[in-house]
Amino acid sequence: MKFFMPGDRKSALCHRDGRVTVTFVHQDVPFRDGNGVAHNVLVGACEVCGDAILIPAQSTPAIAAARKRVERSLEVNVPASFVDALDAAIVRVTEHPSPEFRKQLLVYYVNRYASGEDDARELVGLMQGPSDLLKPVAMPKKRLSMKLSDVTDSRFERVRDQAQLSKTDLVKALVLKIYDDIVQPDQPKHHKELSQIADVVFA
Repeated sequence: MKFFMPGDRKSALCHRDGRVTVTFVHQDVPFRDGNGVAHNVLVGACEVCGDAILIPAQSTPAIAAARKRVERSLEVNVPASFVDALDAAIVRVTEHPSPEFRKQLLVYYVNRYASGEDDARELVGLMQGPSDLLKPVAMPKKRLSMKLSDVTDSRFERVRDQAQLSKTDLVKALVLKIYDDIVQPDQPKHHKELSQIADVVFA
């Protein structure tokens, strides 16, 4: 990996000025979609127009962290049994039984569907299935509320589009999957991966 220092120069192609020389400097970089800014990161700036046109590898963690801070809210009201099922799953996969891990558990499954590792269409079948959680029993509702990064929010939307479910039904379907995978079996699925994630989150 090439490591750059402030003041280093190299040739690059600028979208405005063609072939130019860039100088590496620390500056603020707004995201292209207008949602946020990565502050004071090392970039290669065009010496003609000043635009940041090169991002060295060493700057990508800082930019990713800035992108993560652009958070979106996920808030749904679901029957209390769905939240209880999430918490039961947490107890089975981590020694740190905290409601804070609800988000990581849901996101783990969203990422599996968003990447194609699992087929999002199965979520529709889960919503029509015979699960205990779907039995028409009178119970209070609970609010699930969490902040998602822009990247994770877009993955939620991708899976929601694939499954053709509302946001609330998508969350319920994910919990049904978690219930089937983790709460019900003698040996929870994905135990090793989820335990490792929890160890990192609560380190």
